Amino acid sequence: MRPDLDAVIAGLPGVMGALKLEAEERKARVAAKAALHIETGEFIAGLKVRRHSKGYAIINMDPLAAHKNWGGWNERAGRHVDGIHAMEAALW
Repeated sequence: MRPDLDAVIAGLPGVMGALKLEAEERKARVAAKAALHIETGEFIAGLKVRRHSKGYAIINMDPLAAHKNWGGWNERAGRHVDGIHAMEAALW
């Protein structure tokens, strides 16, 4: 038996295609949840599906994505602002 058999199977076109489809579906769930909280559209526009060695990942290119998703201190408002927690929609 090959010690790298799992890596070989994971890299097969059919497997990668299924993983990409799943990632795209999960990205759509993130976008749907984020749409409920849209102000500028930058969070949704920043959503990308990127291939890596083991499959696909949903990333956000918006430089403020972490603050928008998880919340944080807002200097202008002088208070903590809740996040939209849209990225978590990719988990279920």
